[in-house]
Amino acid sequence: MEAKSIVDQVSTLFSLPEVCEQLGQLLETGKCEISELAELIGYDPTLTARLLQLANGTEFSGPAVETITDAIARIGTDRLSDLLASTASTSAFREMDPEIVDMENFWHHSVCCGLASTSLARHAGYENPERLFIPGLLHDIGQLIIYQAKPEFAAKVLADSRQQESYRYLMEKQLMGVTHAQVGQELLSRWAFPTMIQKVVEFHHEPNLAGDYEIESSIVHIATAIANCVEPSWKMNNQNHDARRQINAFAWQATGLTPEVIESTLSEVCVESLNILGVIDPASASIY
Repeated sequence: MEAKSIVDQVSTLFSLPEVCEQLGQLLETGKCEISELAELIGYDPTLTARLLQLANGTEFSGPAVETITDAIARIGTDRLSDLLASTASTSAFREMDPEIVDMENFWHHSVCCGLASTSLARHAGYENPERLFIPGLLHDIGQLIIYQAKPEFAAKVLADSRQQESYRYLMEKQLMGVTHAQVGQELLSRWAFPTMIQKVVEFHHEPNLAGDYEIESSIVHIATAIANCVEPSWKMNNQNHDARRQINAFAWQATGLTPEVIESTLSEVCVESLNILGVIDPASASIY
């Protein structure tokens, strides 16, 4: 079984909205005008609402903004890229069968991983910590593809791994010959996401294989273990949810971090997750 064949089965179900594709192309050039971005965003009511919500959040000071142009100017194009990727991804998978996966819990875990990735990147002295939010957020997106394309395998993997993420990855290799990390990379490649994000998603369980992106992959690897300890993720398995047991020693070496960072990062994530989730996935935030 190959990642390509699995993504082929569901590629028509999970595609980026046209507005998001065009925005991504504009942002990638680095030469777009705010007016161009504002015009495109105005065609997508959901994206517009989330942009204004973010721009008027407590993170930013000043009078309330009421226009798309002012909102973009306030948050900047880097944060707009994050918002775009987050919104596009959650929208693409909004209609997942609840019998297959609990999407509220899935995105809660994903948001916590994104936040932990950013926090750990700051502790590690990474030049632009915010770059790690999106790969952290999307690290498990391949699981959603597998749930949809191969539900029988997904059920077997979950049962045999007792829903412990690190064991799930190994069980996918054993049962299918392909992992959610590889499937996620294939999907993000088709969505034309930046190479760094693709590689981190592909190697977040094996950061020692990530080559030029071993630091970024190691940060998300550690962040994933921390996110597994945030409720409700830790309630979904019967294993000990001590983050230290889930972290590859290579990740500590690559980042220069130590296990002492876990507790402070966990506390930070617990505080921030609901605020961010309220922007990315309001339906999930409303249940916590």
